[in-house]
Amino acid sequence: MIGWLKGAVRAIDPAGLALVDVGGVGYEIMVSMQTLCRLSVGNEAELFIHTHVREDQITLFGFASQRERALFRKLTQVSGIGARTGLNILSGMGVEELMAAIDASDDAAIARTPGIGKKTAQRLILELRGKLADDGADDGDAAPAASGVLGDLRSGLLNLGYKPAQVDAALRKIENTGELEGMFKAALKELA
Repeated sequence: MIGWLKGAVRAIDPAGLALVDVGGVGYEIMVSMQTLCRLSVGNEAELFIHTHVREDQITLFGFASQRERALFRKLTQVSGIGARTGLNILSGMGVEELMAAIDASDDAAIARTPGIGKKTAQRLILELRGKLADDGADDGDAAPAASGVLGDLRSGLLNLGYKPAQVDAALRKIENTGELEGMFKAALKELA
């Protein structure tokens, strides 16, 4: 099974297919739109791979981070969500956005993804809610811990019981004034 590839991007198909040259071998890799936006022809790419084996084919799915791959694997364990549908969901929403929508039971946000109906979104939430908080904790590719005021603010919000995905989403929306108390109030408003 292939778990990771590093090589030069030879071609990109806007439909979500990347051709990566690894030691003279060209691998066709299906990627989410989130990952595709990070790739460019001629540049080197490092992709975490999910090898999908079926009776009639082997398909490689590539992800920019281990966290994205872990979420893809969780998605494909949900009844009715196959590999292509899982990739489609990750193309429509970023990892943090999708995790926040699942934790908030926001089926409308998930159902905006083409090919995902309200019932599928509700089933996805039912099966994954509360099971995603630890994904990526040992990835090695997660954002480094923030230092200073942002680090203190994030730590305080996590200690209050908010999920890491919710906290990170809220911190991206507030202005970094450097004043802990004001930023804390603004973050709490975002989380409410």
